[in-house]
Amino acid sequence: MDRKSFNIVCKMVKSLQRRDTNMRKAIPLEKRVAIALYALGSSAEYRSIANLFGVGKSTVGLVLVEFCKEIWRFFWPLYLKNFPLSSEKINEYVKGFEILGFPQCLGAIDGCHIEIHPSTEDAIDYHNYKGWYSTVLLALVDARCRFIYINVGAPGRCNDSQIYEKSTLKQQLQECRLLKDMTKKISNVNIPIVIIGDSAFRFSDSLMKPYPFHLSQTSEQKRFNYVLSKSRRVVENAFGQLKARFRRIGKGIDNQMGNANLIIKASCALHNFLNENNDQVNDKWITAAQELEKRRQCPETAVSFDYNSKAEEIRQALSLHFAARDVDGVGGGDISIGTESVMQPDSAADGIIEDATMSS
Repeated sequence: MDRKSFNIVCKMVKSLQRRDTNMRKAIPLEKRVAIALYALGSSAEYRSIANLFGVGKSTVGLVLVEFCKEIWRFFWPLYLKNFPLSSEKINEYVKGFEILGFPQCLGAIDGCHIEIHPSTEDAIDYHNYKGWYSTVLLALVDARCRFIYINVGAPGRCNDSQIYEKSTLKQQLQECRLLKDMTKKISNVNIPIVIIGDSAFRFSDSLMKPYPFHLSQTSEQKRFNYVLSKSRRVVENAFGQLKARFRRIGKGIDNQMGNANLIIKASCALHNFLNENNDQVNDKWITAAQELEKRRQCPETAVSFDYNSKAEEIRQALSLHFAARDVDGVGGGDISIGTESVMQPDSAADGIIEDATMSS
């Protein structure tokens, strides 16, 4: 975060300022913000941060929680409240993915496991398929790696698809008439605006996913899978950047469960804010986050085998479109989508869901 962005944050969270008392002077606002940002941006223990800033250990935890509450309160309406969708927002998101090569796409969806330390009685729910305790961040991301929607708090054993099926995101997409009205004819088929995901999600006319792998795949199917995979990478990049910027999320959150969800939501809002202000992500942070992910167990994701005739018609039309474009020499080559992360698609079983963007 550069100085300009830091000053903006300080102005937004002025309510954190405390008055001096007869007993002692209050910690200045700028120092409070610096303590909170340092706590989010590093994985250092509170004791080390307290020594660095000359405050008490308990003060660091208190300042961090208060800061995250204010960030979520002020930044959520500005940088994360995208529903109900407007035609202007939809056009902005669709144009971004058209540049990446996938037409009529609103965003890419995926889940990300964030390490936590649950209580003993809740531990079994948060034990994920990778072998450690986590909570799931389900996110819909635009072509600029900004979070359009986040769902925070599902236990680690939850499956991404089941979280999505129970979320208000699916309800909002189904109820949004603009997504169906803003169709575009591709390969003689009227294509509505859709989102894209990996094989773990349920296939539908509003969610496109890759063709299942088999040896007799056609060239059109292979091309579709390639373009979808390249375009869907933005959601993995967003998770990679989030964990690189906010190492307390990347290396694990040691706060109480309620505060852990708050920290994740505030970090997502700050990520969008920094993205809007073009603050760069340090390459060394990305490398460190990638090395951490490589050391964690990452089995292959579960695959949801399903069929939907209307959705299949849309997928076939897009497949023909991508194949024809490739033959014409327009769609060949690699697609550059910024810094690539090593986040893997996630899956597990059912659980509890909290839609972070639908409530302040």
